Amino acid sequence: MPQAKPKKLSNRRSYYELTFTGFIFGGVAAFVLIAAVNSQTNVLFWALGVVTGALMLAAIVGNLLLKDLVIQRAVADHGVVGESLDVHYRLTNPKRWLPGCAIRITEARYVGSLDLTPDGYCLHLGPRQSTLVMAHLIPAKRGVIELREQRVSSSFPLGFITRALHVLRVQRIVVYPRIGFLSRQLLARSRTFASAGSMTSLRSEGSDEFFSLREYIPGDPMRSIHWKRSARTGQLVVRNMTSDSPPTIVVVVDLRFWATTPNGLELAEKAIELAAAWICRGLMDHFSVGLQIPGNPKLTPSMINSSRSQRQVLLESLARVDVAAIRPQTVSPNFEKQSKYAEYIIINLKGDDARFDMVPPGCAYTLLSMDDPNAADWVAFHPAKSNINPTPSAAEAPPVPAKAGAPPS
Repeated sequence: MPQAKPKKLSNRRSYYELTFTGFIFGGVAAFVLIAAVNSQTNVLFWALGVVTGALMLAAIVGNLLLKDLVIQRAVADHGVVGESLDVHYRLTNPKRWLPGCAIRITEARYVGSLDLTPDGYCLHLGPRQSTLVMAHLIPAKRGVIELREQRVSSSFPLGFITRALHVLRVQRIVVYPRIGFLSRQLLARSRTFASAGSMTSLRSEGSDEFFSLREYIPGDPMRSIHWKRSARTGQLVVRNMTSDSPPTIVVVVDLRFWATTPNGLELAEKAIELAAAWICRGLMDHFSVGLQIPGNPKLTPSMINSSRSQRQVLLESLARVDVAAIRPQTVSPNFEKQSKYAEYIIINLKGDDARFDMVPPGCAYTLLSMDDPNAADWVAFHPAKSNINPTPSAAEAPPVPAKAGAPPS
């Protein structure tokens, strides 16, 4: 027996919807039907035929307008909480004669939280033509938004019946936490941000500046020998040199005690926003920046550098933090050796719960607790905007003057 061909899976489904005007029109049609049957009047039967024909015309034309329509979505792979994100829909009408009219496109199903759902409109799309429809979405929370289905609909020509077409196309958007501007008083509390430009490394490898003297070891280059000291002591002594390198900071977001802290989840979100501001400010000043999230079961990037991609990597890590999954035990960080020469910015929820087990011995650190009375003035945010252009990030906009009441240096 010949085997049955498997059914071809389709990522499209379509259906009809009756609009509010259509409900009213259907009620009138039902009234005309009852009157025509009771009175057997030819005029009423003629009117009933006109009403039924109008409904059939609306259904047929709506189906023909959306038939073979090609829909493509283009959206950035990341956004920021509260900032408008452009969504571009490209509609292509491959039909030879029939145009598309009054086409509305939106997202039918998505996973995540949005303050504004994409909603675009195309008045007319000629045969064998393409057009670009722009819409906007505004994320409400950090995390991952998953757009699943695009909904294309048209009520043309009479507005009685809506022909809807759903196209399955999954796309994920990583939503970063809000990015603000650090106050100058808060920056002054950091040893690294107190000075600008490059600073001398604490390591003895390099060739830029004098670091120390040590005994000669066979294999050391002859040019590194300090001849005056060697002649005075009678033993060969070489110069240890160091090199200039950009300052390094490691932002530590310690949320291990969120469950025992009043309003722990709310304070945790503010701590994550503060960490995002530190990361953006450090990279804007060409510092090497790293990130630690103790107790986080997900892998935290161990790289510490000032590359262009570092901002995206660290902010994406903050976006994916699941506060409810963080446990009090510490996850051992796996960082490069240079992390022990960095300054650690420790952000925790309560000053009484401060832990320094992630700071190497001898490293400078700055402790910032979210229960500080002045914590609300540490970061300033732009007011939310709903226009096309998103608000500037901390790495692109000029610093905002600090508010009164910020912590003293």
